[in-house]
Amino acid sequence: MSIVLTPALLFLLQALLLIAGPFLLWRLAGARHIAPMVVIQILFGIALGPSLFGRLAPELWGTLFAPSALASLSGLSLLAVVLFAFLTGLHLDPAEFRGRGRAFAAVSLSSMAVPTLLGAGLGWWLATAFPGMAGPRATPGLFAAGFGICIGVTALPVLGAILREMGLLGDRVGRLALGYAAVNDALLWLFVTAALAWASADGAGAVVRVTLLGAAYIGVTVLVARPLLARLFERAAPNGEIGDTALVVTCTALIASAAVTELIGLHYILGAFVAGTAMPRRVAAAILERLDPFANLVLLPFFFTLTGLKVTLDLADPAQWTVFGLASVATLAGKLAGTAIPARLTAEGWVDSLRLGALMSCKGLMEVIVLTILLEAGLLSPACFSAMVLMAVVVTALTQPSVRLVEWLGRRGEARQNGLRMF
Repeated sequence: MSIVLTPALLFLLQALLLIAGPFLLWRLAGARHIAPMVVIQILFGIALGPSLFGRLAPELWGTLFAPSALASLSGLSLLAVVLFAFLTGLHLDPAEFRGRGRAFAAVSLSSMAVPTLLGAGLGWWLATAFPGMAGPRATPGLFAAGFGICIGVTALPVLGAILREMGLLGDRVGRLALGYAAVNDALLWLFVTAALAWASADGAGAVVRVTLLGAAYIGVTVLVARPLLARLFERAAPNGEIGDTALVVTCTALIASAAVTELIGLHYILGAFVAGTAMPRRVAAAILERLDPFANLVLLPFFFTLTGLKVTLDLADPAQWTVFGLASVATLAGKLAGTAIPARLTAEGWVDSLRLGALMSCKGLMEVIVLTILLEAGLLSPACFSAMVLMAVVVTALTQPSVRLVEWLGRRGEARQNGLRMF
C-alpha cells in the first residue's frame, strides 16, 4: 500500500519535523548547554536545505521541499517575522533610556556605529575583490552599506535569552547590555529602511520621501496610536491580564501597523517593530508571556526552514569562506572595540567593559531577518547571504563562551593581584 502525500498531509509532516526537530535537539540532546535555542533552530533550518539534506537524500528532500510544497510555509514564515519584530519592539521600553546620561548614549551609539562603519569599509573592499558577493541591484556603495548594517546588528531578544540562561538578567552589566541592544535595534531599522529606499529606482528622492513618511508615521504613532491603545487596554485589560479581547486588539494593532508601513514604502517589519514600542508598558510582560513561546517555538521554525533553503554552502568556494571569516572577525572586533573602549572611558572596569563587548556580538534571528531582506532587495548575492547566515550562527554561539572566558580571566587576574599583595 503506497502512501499518498496529499497537500494537507505534506504540510503536517513538514510542521511536525520543523517544530519538534529543533526543540528535541535542544532539550533532549543536551544542545541547550552549548547554544541558545535560536542557534539550534537556524542550524536545523540550514541542515534541511540543499547543502546537507538535499545532498544526502535528494529524492526525499525534493518531495518534502519542492517549490509547490513551500507555498503553505510562506504565510507562516511572514507571520513569524512580523510577530518577532513586534516582540522585539515590545522588549524596548523608551522610559529605560530616560536619565541614563551621556555615558549610556555614547556607548549605545558607539556599539552600533563602530562595527557598522568597519563593516561598510570591508564591504566596499569585498565588492571590488569579490564582485560575485554583491547582489544584482547593488552598486559598491549599496553593497557596502548593506554589509555594514549586517555587521552592526545586535539581536535584543536572543541577547535577553542568553542573559537569562547565564543568570545575568538582574545584573547591572546585563541591564546595560539590553539597553545598548535596544538602541542598536532602533537604529538598525532606520538604517535598513534608508538602504532599501536608496536601492529603489528613485534613489535619493526615495530616501527623502521615506524619511518624511517615516517621520509622519512615527508622529501619528506617538501622538495618536499610543494614547488610543492605552485607552483600549484600560477597557480590554483593566487588571493587566491579556484575555481574548486584549489579544485581538494587540494583533489588530500589530498587523495594521505593519500594513501601513508596507503601503507607504517602508518595510512591514518596521511597522511591526514600532507597534511593539507603542504598546502600554503595563501589559507588555503579559503580551510577551502570551505570544512569545508560540512565536519562537512554533512559528519561527517555518521562517528558518525557508531561510535554510536559500543557504547553499560551497566548500570549494574561497570567496564564500573569505566573506564568512572576515565578517566574523569584523563583527567580533567591531562590537568589542565599539562597546568595551567607550565603556572603559566612562568609568566601567575592564572586565565589565569586555563582558559588554562580548555580549553585544550576539546576532541571532535579527541578523537572519536583515540578511533575508537584503537578499530579496538584490543587495546581497545568494553566496554572500549563505556566508553571512553562517557567520550569524557562529558569532551567536560564541557569545556565551566569550563572556565566560572574560569572567574567568577577570577572576584569574584578581586572584593573581591578591597573591602579589600577600608578599
